[in-house]
Amino acid sequence: MHVILSISGHKALSFSVCDAQPLPDLLKQAESQLGNTVNWNSSYITGRYGLSASEAILTSETPWLAVQRRVLGGKGGFGSTLRSQGSRMSNKPNSFDDCRDLYGRRLRTLKEAQSITDKLKEEEKAKEEAAERRRKKIAEGLQDRPAKKHRFDDTEYLKACDEIVESTKRTTKKALRKKLGKAASAESDKSKPPQPGSSSSTTGTESANEAPLVPLFEGELTDSSTDQD
Repeated sequence: MHVILSISGHKALSFSVCDAQPLPDLLKQAESQLGNTVNWNSSYITGRYGLSASEAILTSETPWLAVQRRVLGGKGGFGSTLRSQGSRMSNKPNSFDDCRDLYGRRLRTLKEAQSITDKLKEEEKAKEEAAERRRKKIAEGLQDRPAKKHRFDDTEYLKACDEIVESTKRTTKKALRKKLGKAASAESDKSKPPQPGSSSSTTGTESANEAPLVPLFEGELTDSSTDQD
């Protein structure tokens, strides 16, 4: 069986090994040919593409193997750290905002653009509703509203008004009676013959100065003789 062995820093080598024990025979031939150029204690032989050396030999007639250096391990605890982080990450909701669509746009950008568009539509709708409410308010203000009926229940004020009206009437009637008495006495003086030495011009002047009597309240002066002061 022919085996191709690749070593970092060296050209790929071809070895003819026995079919019964290919790996020990390959390792012995490589040590004899390469000598101390390779530290075989810290190296191991593996297959390509993630296959082990035994798997590569079984799956191919001319397997291609490689010499890899061993990597020293750390202090440990890496697996527990990964498990704890995985449990924390699993509790988070799945978010695809960092993914891209078929046009190469991130989904986060599309969501933000959609939210801005929705916000602008809501603002425009709010402005239209405010304008409509303003128009309705103006229309209601221009309409003729029915007059409100007010009921006045101040009985003391009404009683005082009635008393003032009655006292005014009594005072007016009293003054009119006095005026009528003076007018009656003047008429009786005119009917008497003139006294000697008196002038008719004086009487005429006094009668001219008398003002005509006009009743202020209808029916108040019909029977003045019956009212008492």
